[in-house]
Amino acid sequence: MNTSLIIAGTVPSENISLIADTASYYDNAVHIGGETIPVNRGTAAMIGAACSIACFFNDPMPFCIIGGDIGKRSGSRQVYRYMIKHLPKIETGVLGLHYIVPDIGLHNQVLTAVRKMSTKPLLIADAGYMYVAKASGQAPFYDLFMPDLGETAFLADEKASHPAYTRGFLTRLENDPLELIRQASSHGTVPKHLCVKGRTDYISVDGEIVSTIDRPCIEELEPIGGTGDTITGMTVGLVSHGFTIPEACKIACRANREAGALTNISPADQIHSIINAIPAVLEKLL
Repeated sequence: MNTSLIIAGTVPSENISLIADTASYYDNAVHIGGETIPVNRGTAAMIGAACSIACFFNDPMPFCIIGGDIGKRSGSRQVYRYMIKHLPKIETGVLGLHYIVPDIGLHNQVLTAVRKMSTKPLLIADAGYMYVAKASGQAPFYDLFMPDLGETAFLADEKASHPAYTRGFLTRLENDPLELIRQASSHGTVPKHLCVKGRTDYISVDGEIVSTIDRPCIEELEPIGGTGDTITGMTVGLVSHGFTIPEACKIACRANREAGALTNISPADQIHSIINAIPAVLEKLL
């Protein structure tokens, strides 16, 4: 199989077994393999944003590997095992990874499968997936992590296996994102690129900040679940289209903010309001 973009992750459902198929987005929902998944946050929001990017550029829709998992691990294991079995036979430019219940052994088998692919895809991990990527000790094999500032402190702590165990002196550095990024880079616990999402978004390459995005400042985006997921979805779609990772991150972070401004977003709104505004925002930005 040849596809330009693969997205893998889980959705919080007991009624969905493993789905591996091309996705589409309409009527405020992701449609894949005969299932309709409402877009609230998480993997579904990431897929919805990636579909919106693909539609804007007339690119192929992403191929998605989805498992239903409410913390019991069975859906996550199905996603891991599908990737382990099938990735060596797939050609793709980008593999975007959202939350899958951490399992270092299965994660490492996925990376073994990636190494067997004819060409290594760009590996982009949302914050939820980067926990297992970092804990495995193989973070440098990835190309981009997309944490928030608190998660960046976790990445900077070479001893922590989970954000809950981040040492306190590092969490106090959240007002100094450059130092956190530099520490994480020096410890080899991050890939070449980081996109740190927050009130100000920071994009770094090899431990140095290359872009900051803080305008427009839309306070109302903060309480809406899924806004980080849409940035990740737009980023994987833009990289799949051909933008460099720093370019894609910068456009995605700016587009998220502009979508909030365009829709006059309020805390009562849902994340599909942002996804639906992506084409109009890209017309403005590009």
